Amino acid sequence: MKSFYLTISLLFITLCAQAQNAPTIATKNPFPTISTLTNWASYNSQEKFNLDIRSLGFKFEEKSVETASTSYTYIRKVSVDNINYTDRIVYRIANDNSASIISLVTASTDLVSFYTPQLAGYKTGKCDNEMSKDKKTTCTCYDNGKFNIDVCDERVKLTMGDGNNYFISVAKK
Repeated sequence: MKSFYLTISLLFITLCAQAQNAPTIATKNPFPTISTLTNWASYNSQEKFNLDIRSLGFKFEEKSVETASTSYTYIRKVSVDNINYTDRIVYRIANDNSASIISLVTASTDLVSFYTPQLAGYKTGKCDNEMSKDKKTTCTCYDNGKFNIDVCDERVKLTMGDGNNYFISVAKK
């Protein structure tokens, strides 16, 4: 009987130790790597992108047809530290399949800290996107010859407190 209690106690201690090593936000709320984003931007196929993005929990929301391009918006609802967020990813493809752009917007994870280390081999350049023109927004723009990548952090005052909108855009040249 003593060995039974000892076994149960060891099992309980092991389970408690594993609970303390809970996954971080990055593993709770995974985002594609820069390599994956550049691969997706190279697809020029919404069908292939659709299959890949659904594996991350995103669901198709809407299709917008414009003069020179078509965009497909996907969303997912996530909860981080008991706060609910909506992540949005847009796949925009030129109607002649010459270029595509992947844009990811979230408030649930600091994309700047997540993506900046992955962009160490890219050269930085002048940002010329709409978000970089806003005084509340800090953007860093990268170029590797094949892709332009913009990573932005927009600090905004929301009615319920401070919020962060993080944005990354990967554009195939």
